[in-house]
Amino acid sequence: MKSGEFSGHSIDEAVFHGLQEMGLSIDEVIIHTLQNESKGLFGIGAKMAMVRLTQREPEEVEAIIAGRESEKRQERPQRGDRPQRGDGPQHRDRPQRGDGPQHSDRLQRGDGPQHGDGPQRGDRQRTGLREDDRRPSHDSKRREQCTPPPEEQYDYSLEAANDNEAAQFLAGLLTRMRIDATVLAADTEDGLRLRIDSTKKGLLIGRRGETLDALQYITSLCYNHAHKQEKYRRVTIDTEGYRSKREETLRRLARQQASRVKTSGRAVSLEPMNPYERRVLHASLQDHPYVTTRSEGEEPNRHVVILPKR
Repeated sequence: MKSGEFSGHSIDEAVFHGLQEMGLSIDEVIIHTLQNESKGLFGIGAKMAMVRLTQREPEEVEAIIAGRESEKRQERPQRGDRPQRGDGPQHRDRPQRGDGPQHSDRLQRGDGPQHGDGPQRGDRQRTGLREDDRRPSHDSKRREQCTPPPEEQYDYSLEAANDNEAAQFLAGLLTRMRIDATVLAADTEDGLRLRIDSTKKGLLIGRRGETLDALQYITSLCYNHAHKQEKYRRVTIDTEGYRSKREETLRRLARQQASRVKTSGRAVSLEPMNPYERRVLHASLQDHPYVTTRSEGEEPNRHVVILPKR
């Protein structure tokens, strides 16, 4: 079962980050609060909220969903037991419209051809169909939001890796780390992309991608140093689509916090991130009409600040 620790400016934000990275819904995890957020004194001693998310067993998830469906079925008869329009004594005792001779052949209200072609009001209750049943439930919306995006498609190949120095360097580095893996490469307009195929993806990614970032930094440094006479090339290393999933998480976070800044008119400081993640945030909001971004602080505590445009 998957398990991991995640941080955020609040417990809810930490859980949101964890669900996005794990690709699970709120029903599929057990949440343990490790540390509550603290603002400190004038920003000194501030602490991020920390949670641990542990994936539930499939049987446990099915039991939770079945219990919720059972509760819904129990609620439906209660709502359907309301008396239908016209069933009360005040309606039975009341003389019907059209009792005169000219209306003697007319049936009760709702039985005429102008009403008989469509479903009557009250049929929805008798068949057990409610308005809420035709709308996506809150859980289904949340499950859709937590579904990870598909991995970006690049033309990765083993042949391209065999002819590439960066891929060969990374493969040798993984061998020295005693990690059984295969390195594939793709040459794109944005730079060189390498993909690691291995059963030890958790070890390769590390906490919040720190291990993968370190491998990318070392590989990029060595490759560009060997080709310092040529134009600098960006080297990106991915495994199991982690980069694309993380980028989508950061874009959602950027949009969420930008909306918060627009509403409140006050700047928001995000948690410290590496240069790669900060670039994603800057790029996500560079064309935003109401907010702008800048980086503040020194490594490793350098972070992005989202502030309203003046």
